[in-house]
Amino acid sequence: MKKIILVLAVLLLLGGGAAAAWWFFFKPADGAEDVVEAPPEIPSGYLEFAPMVIPLIKEGVVTHHVTVKIIVEVPEGDPLINTERWKIRLRNDFMAELHGLYNYRYFTKEGYATPVIQNRLVIVAQKVMGKDAIRGVELIVEGISKPSNS
Repeated sequence: MKKIILVLAVLLLLGGGAAAAWWFFFKPADGAEDVVEAPPEIPSGYLEFAPMVIPLIKEGVVTHHVTVKIIVEVPEGDPLINTERWKIRLRNDFMAELHGLYNYRYFTKEGYATPVIQNRLVIVAQKVMGKDAIRGVELIVEGISKPSNS
């Protein structure tokens, strides 16, 4: 009987020591959790470009004209002001990229406003404005027409 009481006492002491160790060393303290506040969301501003006409050339002949409109999403404030300043360069870089991509379209047959093309336009805008200044680029195809000489 003495052995059973002795074993129970040892088990109670070990259990109490383990509970105390957990309570003091492993349990998170009340109110000691890291509180991380999210930065305030800056509203978006949109910079809309005039429609651009991109000629599609196949074997040295213009086969179609694609009219596209590009809308750039940027945070309001300084990035939007800088985008207005760089609007001409952005338009030229977008035009150059679309010329290359739409001539490549005859090999891929994927369309005129694919996510790949929009991602390439985002990369072009980020090269001009910086990675944090551009949130997105939307490409809208307004029309496709054949030239009058075909």
